[in-house]
Amino acid sequence: MLFLAVVLLVLVREGSEVFGRSVGGHLSDEFAIDVTKLADSEALMTQMKDLAEAVHACGSMGFTDMKLHKLRNTSVTCNDGSPAGYYLRRSHGSKRWLLFLEGGWYCFDQASCRNRWANMPRNLMSSKGWPDRKKGSGILSPDPEENPYWWNANTVYVPYCSSDVWSGMSPRHDKDDFAFMGALILQEVLRDLLPLGLKNSKTLLLSGSSAGGTGVILNLDRSAEFLRREGSSVQVQGVADSGWFLDNKQYMPTECTETLSCAPTEAIRRGIQWWNGQVPERCARQYSKDEQWRCFFGYRAYPTLQAPLFVIQWLFDEAQMMVNNVGTPVDKEQWNYIHNLGVDLRKTLTNVTGVFAPACLAHTLITKSDWMTVQMKGVSLPNALHCWEQSTNKVDRPLRHNRHRKHREEAGPMADDPSSYANERKDRRREGKEGAKDVGSGDPVERAGRREGRRGRRRNRRNRRNRKQRSLLWGKVEPQEPTCVSQLVDSCPWPHCNPTCPKLRNPFTGEEMDFIPLMMELVGIDMNAIAEQMGMDPDDLVRMLTS
Repeated sequence: MLFLAVVLLVLVREGSEVFGRSVGGHLSDEFAIDVTKLADSEALMTQMKDLAEAVHACGSMGFTDMKLHKLRNTSVTCNDGSPAGYYLRRSHGSKRWLLFLEGGWYCFDQASCRNRWANMPRNLMSSKGWPDRKKGSGILSPDPEENPYWWNANTVYVPYCSSDVWSGMSPRHDKDDFAFMGALILQEVLRDLLPLGLKNSKTLLLSGSSAGGTGVILNLDRSAEFLRREGSSVQVQGVADSGWFLDNKQYMPTECTETLSCAPTEAIRRGIQWWNGQVPERCARQYSKDEQWRCFFGYRAYPTLQAPLFVIQWLFDEAQMMVNNVGTPVDKEQWNYIHNLGVDLRKTLTNVTGVFAPACLAHTLITKSDWMTVQMKGVSLPNALHCWEQSTNKVDRPLRHNRHRKHREEAGPMADDPSSYANERKDRRREGKEGAKDVGSGDPVERAGRREGRRGRRRNRRNRRNRKQRSLLWGKVEPQEPTCVSQLVDSCPWPHCNPTCPKLRNPFTGEEMDFIPLMMELVGIDMNAIAEQMGMDPDDLVRMLTS
């Protein structure tokens, strides 16, 4: 105990010197251990606890914010010609990188871009007002309680200032023009990060919300290919949050005069020309030049992607409702349209192997502090995403989504796992030694019995190992074994039928609203029919949805 206390005292003095210099150039007495109490084990343990808390505070104080960096290539700019950039929080020693693309709608012609410049937050088109530091929440948080799996990754936040869904490659020609360089901004961010450790890292999780989520879909393969050309072997994975939109008909068709009411098909059709927008190469091959705008819609681009993609999408996305001009549902026609919207979206996710799609009326999730509260089948988004990420990382070379699932299962999902191979070699060496001991010992019947016993033990080991491996990758679990599930889509057919959905708030009063009672009152939802469809008692269903 005395030796431990002395070691701690040395560490504390060294740590206090570092901390003292950082806060004012003098030593801090609050970190010193009272050596007169070394014989009192209880008092010493109390001081050690206080020490641990102080060291934790010292290590985290001032280092949790992301710091702004402008791009080295100053020719790649925001809409107004100001330099683009990114926020970075380093995690020294980590080989994992998390890069997030901000969202914020778009503009698609001269009139809509002028309107955006006049009425939207200016930082969506210019970097002139960006703060020097930025805090992160949700998947960007450095707090392991809020962000249990990625809190210590190297974290990058790329502000959205190109208004082009991260697709553009159009420079600014004069001071009255706008630049649209979203795709180039992302490429230059990656270029700047390579010498900072990205080049020799293991994984890059390219994520984004809303327009940033669509930007992930558009840039995922291009980013992976760029990094390969630059000599990096980092494995690139994508996470698209609330960026999986439908190109369906509006409930109330309107003229395309402003972003929030223009049908997404028409807005993207115009915008791709205005921005010189880029789409995934393999998707572009499936359409003529005039039809390549269709690749902005996730369900069309997804089958062509080479890099793995995880999709997070509310079945009743508020942004989709807005551009479809649904409005507040006050009659059965609107309700039927909303219901069918959820049905159509659910169909597009059928072949997506990594997905989290709750039946909620909301928009974006991964950067919200309460992102762990929404669940399906008892699984939260962080757990589902971590499961998907781990299963993807177990394969040396990224496989194309679900196309090769049957082959993987037949070949053995962990066949390339080094630990599995090492265990097989250990078993063979052990069995070889046991076999050598048997030579010439005992009668033939006894030796045969020992051989049969060894065979049985080997079979049992293989069976246990194979069951565990299948459960980790595909969720095929034996009783009392942990489940890994990464394909979750709500089956209930109306908004907010999932009791863990975020609370709705009145936009004018800020008060919480219950969606289901409102729908029952306004449009007469038949709870008996819905309960029968779900195999539940109607009273239990109402209580579950209104509690």
